[in-house]
Amino acid sequence: MIPTLENLVKDEQAFLNASVNATAANVRFAVLDKDFRIAWVSAQFRETFARTEQDLIGTPLANLDGLLNTSIFQTLFPIVSTGVQWSGEIRYDTPVGDRVWLQTHLLPVHAGQGPAHTLYLFLINDITDTKVALQEKQAALTDLRYSEARYRALIENQSDLIALFNAHGDRIYVNSQYQDFTGKSFVEIIGTNIYEFTLKGVPLSFIRQAFLLTPDNPEISKVFELENARHEKQWILLYVRGIFDSFGTLYEFMSIGRNVTDLKHAELQKTDYIEALERIAFMTSHRVRSPISTMQGLLELLRMDAIDTDQWDLVRHALKRCVDDLDKYSRELGDFIYHQQFHN
Repeated sequence: MIPTLENLVKDEQAFLNASVNATAANVRFAVLDKDFRIAWVSAQFRETFARTEQDLIGTPLANLDGLLNTSIFQTLFPIVSTGVQWSGEIRYDTPVGDRVWLQTHLLPVHAGQGPAHTLYLFLINDITDTKVALQEKQAALTDLRYSEARYRALIENQSDLIALFNAHGDRIYVNSQYQDFTGKSFVEIIGTNIYEFTLKGVPLSFIRQAFLLTPDNPEISKVFELENARHEKQWILLYVRGIFDSFGTLYEFMSIGRNVTDLKHAELQKTDYIEALERIAFMTSHRVRSPISTMQGLLELLRMDAIDTDQWDLVRHALKRCVDDLDKYSRELGDFIYHQQFHN
């Protein structure tokens, strides 16, 4: 048979007295008379307000030093006197300047018949730590929202293509430039996977590397020729950076695409210029070598005095032909260099 409370409690009055004493020893509360003056206080209550029992007894609750916004009691007392309970938060400034937040409850207790026999329990609970934590959290959230708003405003004004992915490759953010490049709205893009919807021109091998990033090798980059929604070809430097948790696990990664079309064209033009210069230099070296060799041979014959008088006309014509060829080749080389410098 399961024992009942009545069976366990033989002396109800003694049990009641013990319960009251246990409550009074562990709960911060005061008993108010019908006029809302403090008639009795617990030890915990005295400790909270750092006052003696003599200082507190007889003090109207609305006049308790350190309690702020006590004017609310003037409105509450007539309502609570009708039997309604009230709960709320009140700030208390200690004599040493500390700020304490109290969760308070005001409850009517009928000690007899009629209003003259009504008492009130004023219970308090120190919630300062919770209140401060909530205020700090709210301040942190406000700062975070402000920082996020500034960050979004910053990246929205960037000309780069910016996208943020989770560890599975699902897009969780893209800026307006990314949307314009792909020809899709924010709603259409968010949630799409990088494997299902890729920028045209990015090879799968590069995408796979993004999932292999580590804290020791947190980024990859490469230049690709990509096609936008208007079918325009652009050279894009694609930079991918991994974001890791405290355990070194990849949980997000960001991609930034920068248009380097002009630089790429300049690089290609430079490459073409160098290749063309090498070709003409190769051709010129052969074309110039022939007249120079002829002139060297003629000079050697002159040095050896091996040219007969009747051969001078032939020698002069040969020399003139060599000089004309060299002049022609030098002009062609000059025209080529001018064209490359001022028309590319």
